Amino acid sequence: MSLIELVSAHGRARISPQGAQVLDAELDGRPLLWLSPLADFTPGKAVRGGVPLCFPWFGKHPQGLPAHGFARNQRWTVLEQSASQVRLALEDNAETRALWPHAFRLELTVQLDQALDFTFRVENRDALPIQFSYALHSYFAATDLHGSLVQGLDGCLRRELAHVTMPQQGAVRLADPIDAVFELAPAALQLQDGAHQVLIEAESMRSAVVWNPGPAAEAVADIGVHWPEYVCVERGNIGAAAITLAAGETHQASMRLSQLPSTAK
Repeated sequence: MSLIELVSAHGRARISPQGAQVLDAELDGRPLLWLSPLADFTPGKAVRGGVPLCFPWFGKHPQGLPAHGFARNQRWTVLEQSASQVRLALEDNAETRALWPHAFRLELTVQLDQALDFTFRVENRDALPIQFSYALHSYFAATDLHGSLVQGLDGCLRRELAHVTMPQQGAVRLADPIDAVFELAPAALQLQDGAHQVLIEAESMRSAVVWNPGPAAEAVADIGVHWPEYVCVERGNIGAAAITLAAGETHQASMRLSQLPSTAK
């Protein structure tokens, strides 16, 4: 697989044209994202790790269509590229229309400087309104999974995979397996992994997801014993926050990932 490499004075990142997916990234000498050592790079197969884009639905589909949609499995076109930035696009085609019968154009711009920035655009090229969900499914590298916590979601409505809904109380702790969606999430969240801290800032993304399946992931071929090495903190618009676009309209959202100074003394 031919990859796109971004470099800046602060780090590096690698991006796959399949899915416009950032596979891994390093900022200020420290890994930001996790790419599974068991990742399968077979064309058309989802790659485990980095920041895959889930679109036009999130999670399992009620009719058994591919989980998390098709955008992460499609080959995108590179529109512009410089040393530290790339802009890619995906338009509807026969494969996508067989799964989701709408005309659209997606653009994802990834920029690397002091932070890793994503700008996502969806254009409705159909004659009718379209509704969709999406998420930037970030896998963050973790060194102390069970001691990790996500700050900023206190008071948000928390929905578990089993459809149990409750307000979040305090920080989200990763001591146990978790698969939770948080509604009306604030713009800024903070992942604390030991002395390491990551700031996750989003604009026009009202949902957040925190996920790590725990030891059960040992049965997943492309995770296995490596499940303690990551935590997913995702931003997007899913569930009640799904986006409806009239014909010709465009939706734009952004996310910034940055390392905060270490708390180690």
